[in-house]
Amino acid sequence: MGAVDLRTGQVPTWNTLSIAEQTLIRAAVSGARLAGTIQTYGAAMRWAGMPGVPPRSYTDDEQCRLVPQLADVAMTLATGGLLSIVRRRHLRGEGEVLLSGEPLRHVLAEPANWIWNPSSANDYTFRAAQQLRDRWSADVYPVVDTADFPAWEQLSREQREVLVCAAESSGMLTGAFGIWTDPPSELQGADRQAWIEEQLGPLLFFVRAGLIEVRHFPDDSSDAYSVVPVDALGQTLADPAVRESEDWGVGVGCVFTYDGLAVWRNAWSGGWNSRLRLD
Repeated sequence: MGAVDLRTGQVPTWNTLSIAEQTLIRAAVSGARLAGTIQTYGAAMRWAGMPGVPPRSYTDDEQCRLVPQLADVAMTLATGGLLSIVRRRHLRGEGEVLLSGEPLRHVLAEPANWIWNPSSANDYTFRAAQQLRDRWSADVYPVVDTADFPAWEQLSREQREVLVCAAESSGMLTGAFGIWTDPPSELQGADRQAWIEEQLGPLLFFVRAGLIEVRHFPDDSSDAYSVVPVDALGQTLADPAVRESEDWGVGVGCVFTYDGLAVWRNAWSGGWNSRLRLD
């Protein structure tokens, strides 16, 4: 599609935007970091059923190859007056807004700014113009029909726990910081597997409904992950090397898909926010 520019009246509908444009608009509305955006784009492509998207995070090399495409989209949106990028320095407040032109083009052209790095001195975040919020916030946060889903009060405690986990930034199910305990050490063989399958039960409905994606994070020094298919969950979670870790962010976690996030906001978040407890 052509350049998106509200000042010229060229305002496409949400469904005519590319997935890259939708990804950056979502990032701007939520104030997301530039670093990690390409991984978010990959997930959006996967959830949209686009061919050739791997069931895992992108490697650094794959992200670097996608930088020119995403940078062009971001530059177009910025030139159209729809978003800007704020440079934040650690412990130094908000920082400066990078407008269109060479400073912004330079930031967007540098692959290191798009790839997650916890030790980076610079932290670039998206900011949405009010015109962008006015035009697309209802699409970023859609109202959906949730009549086919159980009410918060009808969910089991374990199901609620899984939903809250997916809504949190860490989203870890296993590991030292996960919501699930490990199987008792005395259980072996079929008894251990049966225990794991029972623990999985509250999660399965949401995964099969396409509301939650389950991921294995093997390393705390990167944002790499692989998607765990629903039929492989039992086998994956039976592996102590996968689920048992003392490191932050290592193990099996879960995230809402965009469909899941819409259902969470419209059907369940109110029940959680009004109580902030599972019972």
